[in-house]
Amino acid sequence: MAGVFKTYDIRGIYGKGIDTALAYKLGRAFARWSKKDSFMIGYDARTYSEELYQALGHGLVAEGKIVRGIGMVSTPQLHYYQMEEGYAGGVMVTASHNPPEYHGFKLYDAWGGSVSYEKGLKEIEALVAGMGEELARPGGGFEEVDRIDEYIDFVIAPLKGEKITSKVVIDVGSGSAGRVFRGISDRLALPSYILNEQPDGSFLNRDPNPLKPESRMHAAAKVLEHGADLGALLDGDGDRMVFLDEHGESVANYYIAALIAEELLSRQPGAAVVYDLISSRALPQRITELGGKPVVSKVGYTFLYDAMIAEGAVFGAETSGHVYFKVTDSYYTESAAYALVVLLKLLHKRRKPLSELLAPLRGRYHQSGEINIEIADKEEVLRQIENRYREAGGRIGKLDGVSVDFPDFWFNVRPSNTEPLIRLRLEAVTREVAEKRTEEVVEFLKEFA
Repeated sequence: MAGVFKTYDIRGIYGKGIDTALAYKLGRAFARWSKKDSFMIGYDARTYSEELYQALGHGLVAEGKIVRGIGMVSTPQLHYYQMEEGYAGGVMVTASHNPPEYHGFKLYDAWGGSVSYEKGLKEIEALVAGMGEELARPGGGFEEVDRIDEYIDFVIAPLKGEKITSKVVIDVGSGSAGRVFRGISDRLALPSYILNEQPDGSFLNRDPNPLKPESRMHAAAKVLEHGADLGALLDGDGDRMVFLDEHGESVANYYIAALIAEELLSRQPGAAVVYDLISSRALPQRITELGGKPVVSKVGYTFLYDAMIAEGAVFGAETSGHVYFKVTDSYYTESAAYALVVLLKLLHKRRKPLSELLAPLRGRYHQSGEINIEIADKEEVLRQIENRYREAGGRIGKLDGVSVDFPDFWFNVRPSNTEPLIRLRLEAVTREVAEKRTEEVVEFLKEFA
């Protein structure tokens, strides 16, 4: 078990900390920690996810809890149904975008927030570690049902019966979201080409992480082959999406978020939109231009979700490809599928190629992309960055790591939660400035490597 409890979830290699014994104990521990009575659980397409799901359910039932299992689903499906049907806790058996040998669990509280290490995983880990052979408590029950139709109703609602003619290539990546995107395509009579639709826990056709350039090659080729207007790639549990324009070029999620914000703010003017602080500055600027309220968040699901709740935001987006939407006044949910539908609606309305809609955003600034540098003493290097650039006249921010702002460039350095790494992102007004300043900051960081 050692080492599988992470900052935001539980994750590790099956047979090396992740197994059915852990899953059973986790069910019992989560029930005790939450002190709630009803739970919803689901699982992804990975090889051992179903047996982990069954063991997890048995653990929850052994604590006398009512459990509804919804089988193999995407993580957004699980989250949506947990919130829509009022279950006090949710668990998705998944290792998200990790390689095939990884398995794990994502836990959600009664408000739909992530049960991170700071918000409960630490206590749950201790409960698991101290658990011995214990008798089951009475009163529990496990019901398994199929859940998809209501979710597709939710996802396609923005179109209100409009006929979409845009061609789209969707690469499900052999994950657990194939039924969702097939259902959307069929219900909308969408001109679509769905790749890697069938679940395959070995992920033989491509890596489950769509952010890897090699993962996008096949879908990009199909976009060009079919003359598609849009491409979309999912990760293993269907909660992270990477978009491609009509040329097969990948699109950074902060640009996609700007387009989604355009559509949502046209219906809810003045609403808040939350973004993470490593997004391009083009995103908050565009939100302001559209009459919305940009709200910056620390990087990570739990922080962005909490910021959305605090602000009553209509939408939230992470640079990593996760997107979140306000469903009702009482809850929010993550949904890559909903993002696709909103984007299709905007393309239908604007009648312009995606690359043309993106051009004004892509051309505003130039980013370095994320650069990772191995550094053991992460706290010391953050202090040194702050001191050096404060003395140079930079404006310092400490929302997440250290952010430094100058008139012609700005950057953020933040420590990895799980590795001896410092992550750098820099953006500037021109490519030349971006390249020069990135080299400068990297050289300074390497002094501490």
